[in-house]
Parts: sequence; structure tokens; C-alpha cells
Amino acid sequence: MSKAKTENRTVEQLKNALESLKKYEVWMLWSLANILAIDNKGKGVIHNALVESFLIHARILIEFLYKNQPYKDTVRASQYFTSDSPWKSIRPQKTQLLKTTEQDAHKYLAHLTYTRLQGKKRWPFIKIATDIETVLKVFHENLSGDFTKDSNV
Repeated sequence: MSKAKTENRTVEQLKNALESLKKYEVWMLWSLANILAIDNKGKGVIHNALVESFLIHARILIEFLYKNQPYKDTVRASQYFTSDSPWKSIRPQKTQLLKTTEQDAHKYLAHLTYTRLQGKKRWPFIKIATDIETVLKVFHENLSGDFTKDSNV
């Protein structure tokens, strides 16, 4: 996958992406965090699928919030800001938990690694979701009026 220049997106396209972020990514993240927080000791294929799904949504949201240069077709928070108010300068620093979650998601989810083979990891689901939500709130609070009229992330 090469990093092709990002296409300019219309306000309507950005609004649609924001709605998807809210209605699906954030909803799935919190739904899974709450389910897994109740039973974090589960075993078997269903539990593993829930953990993997949570990590996918956490990773998507972390990348949305913290990756500045998107691939041609990816959506990033930075696309919602002009150069006069860059998202990079106003977003909260990535917490150590989010850094670890992002790195571990690569090792435990996206790749067959020796780290993953060492055993099951405990994930603080609610804390991860809370750290992501904290950054999403800053994102939403700093959106221009074009994006805040009909959207609430």
C-alpha cells in the first residue's frame, strides 16, 4: 500500500465520515468495552472474537485521531481542520495506554508474533475507550460549525 496524495474531500463527504465514526466506530467500541468489562475472563471463540473486534475499533479510532497523513482513501481527524488551526497542535498527547494498545493490537491482532504466542493479554477495555473518548471530545469541541450542526461525536 503506497501513501498516495489524499484527495480533497467535500464538506458533505467529511460529514458522512463523521456520522459513520459516531454511529458505528464509537458505538462498537463502547458496546464491546462494556460487554468485555463484565466478563473479561471469558474463553473460547466468541470471547476472542469480541476482543479482536474491540481492538479493531480501538485501532481505527486511534489512527483516526493520531495519524496525520492518511492513505488516499482513509479518514483522519486532521482532514477536518485548516492549516490555521491544526489538529496536531490542539489534540491531547497520546496516552501511554493508547500507545501500548496501538502497538499491542499490531502484535496480538494483525500479525502472528512471538509476543502473541507468549500468552493471553489483559486489556483494560473501559480505560482504553475512555482515553479515546477524551480525545474525541477535544476533536468535537474544536470542529468548525460546518461539522457540528448535525453531528455529535
